[in-house]
Amino acid sequence: MARELRVFQPLEGDADAVGTVFEGDPATWLPAATPSGDGVRMTVRAGGLERRVRASLGAPWHASRTAWRALSWEPVSGEGDGAHPVRVLPTLDGELGLHVDDTGRPTLVLDARYQPPGGLLGAAVDAVALHRVARVTGENLLRDVGAALRGAASERGAPAHAGPAPRG
Repeated sequence: MARELRVFQPLEGDADAVGTVFEGDPATWLPAATPSGDGVRMTVRAGGLERRVRASLGAPWHASRTAWRALSWEPVSGEGDGAHPVRVLPTLDGELGLHVDDTGRPTLVLDARYQPPGGLLGAAVDAVALHRVARVTGENLLRDVGAALRGAASERGAPAHAGPAPRG
């Protein structure tokens, strides 16, 4: 049974500049991204653990004040990892969004579903404890993506910590 994961991360910065970067090449703002023939490899973090995943991001699409990109990943094993990380890290399928509220403040959103590994036993362990790990992984992803988006927006000449436009 798939589990839902929804996390949010408010961002500082110019919403237009951050939005332009978000709609650009995801390899410039995904954590430790490297292009590969089947998408992009990136790093996800949960606490002190880091794991590589093969990710796929769709083209941006808009719904109201939110730019969305389909996001999916599956774990890959790396040198020294063996098969163990692949068994404990779930696959994920969802959407990554950049929402801009009425005041012009951007917020990153992850709305996803993941399949706990390990069948019924894995689902039981996830219900008791591992869902918290999934939540931390999502929060860390949004923190890392947010920092990269702000950094890339700053490099393009936008103010890094612009607040909402003054109302008159």
